[in-house]
Amino acid sequence: MITGLVSGCDQTDCTSNPIVNAYQAYSPLVFAVLPEAIPKSIPGLAVSLGLFAADALAKYLIDHAVPQKKTWLLIEQTLHGQRKTSVFELNTDHELKVSVNSTQLKHVDLYIKEREIKLVIPPGTTANIAVTDAKDGDGVAVRGTVPGNLDGSQDLDTGRVFQDDQPGARTADIWIKTSGFDLGPKLINGATAAEFTGSGRPTPSACMSTPSTAWTGKLPFWEEDKDRSWCIKTNAGHYGLAVPKVTGTFWVGPTEDVGAVSYLLWAQPGLAAAAATPVPEPDHKC
Repeated sequence: MITGLVSGCDQTDCTSNPIVNAYQAYSPLVFAVLPEAIPKSIPGLAVSLGLFAADALAKYLIDHAVPQKKTWLLIEQTLHGQRKTSVFELNTDHELKVSVNSTQLKHVDLYIKEREIKLVIPPGTTANIAVTDAKDGDGVAVRGTVPGNLDGSQDLDTGRVFQDDQPGARTADIWIKTSGFDLGPKLINGATAAEFTGSGRPTPSACMSTPSTAWTGKLPFWEEDKDRSWCIKTNAGHYGLAVPKVTGTFWVGPTEDVGAVSYLLWAQPGLAAAAATPVPEPDHKC
């Protein structure tokens, strides 16, 4: 069972920073629903809003609205002879794809209402529910940030950070200096970048088809008044996307975010897609 949940953005939100967030802000989830056991939430990804009987759930949905940039997942099941619904809040407003028990589609019903996804699990049924980003057909293998106050170098493939005099620095892809001259992020050891000038969201095929003349070993310092996204290629040959973590003239927040680079690397040979986060099976009946 696969369905979509539509969302979009206005002109103020469709900038390069949300472009990378569209890839990295929402991680795949896998819920294991067992008979007579309440599904567990995943800290930081799926927040439990409670377990409700039918009347209480109806009142809760009337009294509350799904917050912006959130989605609610409702899992209805039988617990000790009574139908109860677990409500989880997912930290995303992306278009989602929900799959249940792979090909065992006839065992589960699914309903969509605005930002609410409701799954109805028949009594005694075990269900594996996978929630993924519908537009994430190009799997993401690595997500990360290069802090603006790094004062060293970082290997984008592994996330490892080095001081300039460490032997491992020869595997690094990006270098950031915070004092003296020549500040800002620079690509090193053969890593390259090309500014993305296409429309919509960058894809691996779009970056891989960028003309060779557009690639450069220099990564210009992020201009505070301009949103940019860059196709990147690590010195290991892996393609990805990079954007400035902070744009705009004024910023209130961690100092490491100023001049920082948010990035992702797509799944490709040598980099497997990040696995879905499994929910541990309950160790007791409820």
